Amino acid sequence: MKDLGALKYFLGIKVAHGHDGIFLSQRKYCLDIIDECGLSGAQPTDTPLEQNHTLLSSKSKPLSAPDQYRRLVGRLMYLTHTRPELSYAVNILAQFMQTPLMDHWDSALNVVRYLKSSP
Repeated sequence: MKDLGALKYFLGIKVAHGHDGIFLSQRKYCLDIIDECGLSGAQPTDTPLEQNHTLLSSKSKPLSAPDQYRRLVGRLMYLTHTRPELSYAVNILAQFMQTPLMDHWDSALNVVRYLKSSP
């Protein structure tokens, strides 16, 4: 056994020890998602998903790279460990993993733009 000191990172989650307790953050993980999507220079949004979304009844064309959508939604799912406000939006997006459409991809990118606006 070897003592490695205080925990700093675990599975992409930064652990900060303070006087008030332990704080968990996935800020670097958020930035990686934003960079991977190519939205570093994009405008941030105030909400992760439109209030009256019509994703279930969407008739847009199928996404040409569904694996890319599945990867993004999977990464967003992991992000909900420290960002519970994303849970509803990610749950809605996860319903379309089998056959994602362009509208679903656009909504997933909207969630990524929301990540830019929050700490």
